[in-house]
Order: sequence, then structure tokens, then C-alpha cells
Amino acid sequence: MNQTKHAGPNHGIPIAAALIVGVGLLVAAAMAMVYVAGYQVAHRNTVELIRQRGGLILSLINERIHNHLQPAGAQLDYLAKLSASGRIDPENAAQLGAALAASLAAAPQISVVAFVSPDLRVVRAFRNRPGGSVRESDWSDDPVFQRIFKEAVQRNGPYWGELFVAESVGHTFINLRVPVRRQGRLLGVLIAGVSISELSAFLAQLRDTFSETTFILYGRDHVLAHPLLLHGYPGLSDQHPLPELQQFNDPVLREIWAPARHGSIEKAFAGPARIRAVDYLEQPHVFMFRTIDHFGAEPWLVGTHAPLAKMAGEYKRLELIPLAGLGALVLAFLVTYVLARALSQPVRRLADGVVLVRDLDIKNVPLLPYGPFRELNQAASAFNAMVASLKWFETYVPRTLVRRLMRQRDGGEIASEEREMSILFTDIQGFTALAEKLPARQLADLLNEHFTLIDRAIEVEGGTVDKYLGDGAMAFWGAPDRQDDHAARACRAAVAIARAVVADNVVRRAAGKPPIRTRIGVHSGNVVVGNIGAPSRVNYTIVGDAVNVAERISEIAREVLNGSDDDTAVCFSGQTVAQWGDGVTLTPLGQREMRGHHEPVEVFCLGPA
Repeated sequence: MNQTKHAGPNHGIPIAAALIVGVGLLVAAAMAMVYVAGYQVAHRNTVELIRQRGGLILSLINERIHNHLQPAGAQLDYLAKLSASGRIDPENAAQLGAALAASLAAAPQISVVAFVSPDLRVVRAFRNRPGGSVRESDWSDDPVFQRIFKEAVQRNGPYWGELFVAESVGHTFINLRVPVRRQGRLLGVLIAGVSISELSAFLAQLRDTFSETTFILYGRDHVLAHPLLLHGYPGLSDQHPLPELQQFNDPVLREIWAPARHGSIEKAFAGPARIRAVDYLEQPHVFMFRTIDHFGAEPWLVGTHAPLAKMAGEYKRLELIPLAGLGALVLAFLVTYVLARALSQPVRRLADGVVLVRDLDIKNVPLLPYGPFRELNQAASAFNAMVASLKWFETYVPRTLVRRLMRQRDGGEIASEEREMSILFTDIQGFTALAEKLPARQLADLLNEHFTLIDRAIEVEGGTVDKYLGDGAMAFWGAPDRQDDHAARACRAAVAIARAVVADNVVRRAAGKPPIRTRIGVHSGNVVVGNIGAPSRVNYTIVGDAVNVAERISEIAREVLNGSDDDTAVCFSGQTVAQWGDGVTLTPLGQREMRGHHEPVEVFCLGPA
């Protein structure tokens, strides 16, 4: 117990070292058994592993290409549908420019997006362009755009155009074009320019992970992406948007189409990818590549190359594996078993704790003890600190609301929507005078006790406390869960609050304390409900005229309370009463004008609670 108490997050053995020792022993024993079974079998397995490794690299590049380029197609298709349906007017330059600029936020791969009208009026939206992000130009005399528009007339869907170079930034772009038609009439052409420099950055990352050099060729004779293009390439222009293969400074890549002299090597590594084995400086190098042919007129060749000696080293190392016996294998199993138990127990405890945190059951989350592994100790320390923070944080978060949102939306974004709901406001009559007579601590205790009564009544009826407003509270029914009887729930909660306040005042008077006179207003109507706020802080709340009317009705309750000796006054709008149907006797107060509301509202008052 003392060791656990005084151990810190940096105490213990690094988990990486423990895994290397344990798994290393197991692998060593297993590889020894494989060596005994036969070198040739291991050789074939290793060749297959290298082949799969190359296939994995090619698949990663292919996936990155699609992930980089396909969002441009999706965004242009969306803009085309909006234009075709009339939701965007291509002839309204301001509206069109705003839509184009908005599309850039949804697809960070796109650097520029443009709309070309039949008269070759071009509206363009740029990403991070000095002097304004949207520009309108007349390029009716530009032969390039004349050709683009003629080409679009013959097309029925999206297609990739030729490469071009943005001289202002020195990067090469590939552009996607989508003809926009409405009822068969060509409205214009949408064009998105996507920089391909990010592809070279991705290949540079792969170079740091894998030993092979990766590349993308445009056709057979031009280099589209390569780690050496990470910082650009001098001398590129619209006429020469890519470096030529034979002038590129990767001497091995320049030999890709040289005569092959190693048929046996190509046969050994043959698979789904194309294989070429060529010589460079009298050393064989192996190319693996695939063809992608749907991003323009020229096919893209995605590939890797590496010296055969480096690749062969993978299976030559098999010859260095010492012969191990059954004892080594047993030892590896024992070590692995011990490590597995030592690792699984704290991980399981951590997982159990995370489940409780996920369910917002913070009070039942146990603190994690420290063990022999440093990384797990660090995780336990961070988890314990997080739980300690959450125990404070949960007092500020409406847990019931969060659980409902989690259950309803499954963690997705909460979209704002218009919905009919019921809203309740409460306030303490004469609170200012009461606050002047009480010390700060007693005043805080009074409010906490009062709000506890209100919260219980609201929670019983399935309502949500939106916020506390000084000495008052605001709550609503009908969201996030739809509640067809939201008006009845709000009315029952209002009556319950009034009764609770009256009962509490009996105790307060008996103790010689001043009573808390409370006014309550309830109204039902259409509001906008959802996540509202700045990105750094969002509230799930409601806004709308119905909220203001509910607050005004609580002010009418002030008049009722001033004219009586009752502890509470509860007022309802006619819209709420019409949906209540509870049979409770109400006193009509007639039609009342509401400040900020264009029509008078019928108001009813509940008798003493």
C-alpha cells in the first residue's frame, strides 16, 4: 500500500521495453521453429510480405489521391445541384461568389473555385488570396476559357482538365470541371483547382516510415509527385506544368523504362502490382507500380522503388536467426503470459472507469492505482486528474440534458430547428430588498435551496433547466426529446414549484426567516432550439418570441402577487391552457399587451397553491 501511495506516474519500467523483451523472445522462438521447418518456406513468406508491403504502400498512396481529389468532385456536384435547382442564381454575382467562397471552407483541398458563364464572365473564389477572396472577370477574349466552354458543351458530367501552374504561388494544380445545366440548358461551367503539392508532402511522410522511395508519374514521361518535389520545382509553367522524367534529379527513377535484365526477380515479386527490375550503378533496383486512369487524359503511375539489396535484406536476415529449442519457446510463452496479465488488469480498470465517465456517473468512478509500468502510471495519473476535474465540472453541466442528447444524437452534431415547446420562468418577488439584508454566504445558501426545489419539480416532469438568471430560473419542455404533452408537463411543474415554495415558507416562518415569494409564468409557442453560441462555448438552448412572452407573463404574475398575501403567483398563457386540459380552476386575467409582441395574449392565473 505504501509503495502504491508514494509511486508516481514516471515510476516503473517503460512499457515499450517490456513489450520488446517479451514479444522479442516469442518471435525469436517462433522464427527458430520456422528456420528448422525450412528456409525456403520462410523465404517465400518473406517475399510475400515484401510484396504485400509494396501493395500496402501503393494502396496508401491511391487512397490519399482519392481522399485528396474526390472532395472537390463532391463539392462541385453540390454547387451544380444548387445552381440547377435555382437555389443559386448564377447571374447574381454576389450570391454566386458567396456560395463559391463557402465551398472552399467545406473542401480545404480546393485552392480556387470558379464559375464560367456562357458569355465567359468568370466569378472566382480564392483561398487566402490578398485583396479579397472573390473576384469577377470578363475573359470573353481568352482562348483558354473559350476552349473550356466549348469542351463543356460536349460533356454530361464532371471531368478532369489539364494541369496548370499558379505562378503567384509556384504550385501545379489539377482542375475539375462540371457543366451546370437547368432543364437541358447549359448555365455555365464550375471549375475547381486542387493543388497536387500535398501529394508530394504525403510521399515525403511515407519515406520517413518506409524504406522505399515513392513517386507518382503523369503518363510515362513526367513526374507529378515525389518527395523531392516537397518544396516545389523551378521553371514550371502552364506549358510545362510538371518536371520531365529524364531531367528529374532522381537517377533511379529515370531508369524506370530502361530495358529489364532481371526476369527472375520480376517473377519472384510478381503480384497485383506491375514489377520492373533495372540496373543503376550495377545494382538491381525493383519498381512496383499501378496505374490510375480516371484523373485526366494521361494515366497516373503510382509506384515505389528500392535497391534489391535492401529488400533482400529482409529475408537474408533469416540466415542469422540462431537455432532455438523448445525451452526458448516455453520461456517466451511464460513471459508473454506474465506481461499480458500485468498489462490487461490496469487497462481493464481504465476501461471500466472510462465507461462510467462516458455515462457521466462521475461519483462512482474509482481512482486508478499505480503499477510497474511507466506509461500506464502516466495514464492513471492523467485519468485520476481528469476525474477530479470532472467532479467539479459536473456541477456546472446539466447531466440530464447531456444524457438525452447522447441518447438521441449518438454524439453527432445537434442541428437547430423550429419546434413548438413550453417555457417556464420563475423569479423571487422583492429579491433586491431581501439580498440587501443577508450576508453573501446566507444569500447563496438561500438561492441554492430555492433552486433545488425548482430543479426537482422540473426534473420530475422531464423538463430541462436552461439557465439560472440571478434569482430566477428558465426551463423548457419539448426538446431534446419530443414531448407531445409539453404544455401539461410545464403546467404540472409550475404547480409543483408553487406548492414546494409554500411548504418551504412554512418551515422558514417557523424558523423566523422571511418567506420567499415566487412568481411563475408559463407559455407555449414556436421557438428555435439547438446549439447556439460561439465555437469556444455552445449552449443547447431556445430562442424566439415565445421565450419573451413567457418572461412577460412572469412579470404579470408580479402584479398578481403584489395584490395578494399569497406566497406564489402562477400565470399561464391561453396557448398553454388550451393544451393542458387538467381541470384546474383558473382565473382569467383577460387579454394583455406584451412588450415586444405584436398581438395581445390571453392570460390565466392559478389560485393559491
